[in-house]
Amino acid sequence: MPTERESLDIKKAMAYDLLQIIKKDMDKQYSKEELENLIDAYIRGLEQ
Repeated sequence: MPTERESLDIKKAMAYDLLQIIKKDMDKQYSKEELENLIDAYIRGLEQ
């Protein structure tokens, strides 16, 4: 079981990863649904 500090680091890393994915195409505007799908796909990828 991760410590509270480790859990926070994991959350920050996930947020950073998602920002990098979004920044790849700065001209694209994401809808709420697209962002939800992106986050879902990211989490499913981690579970594999």
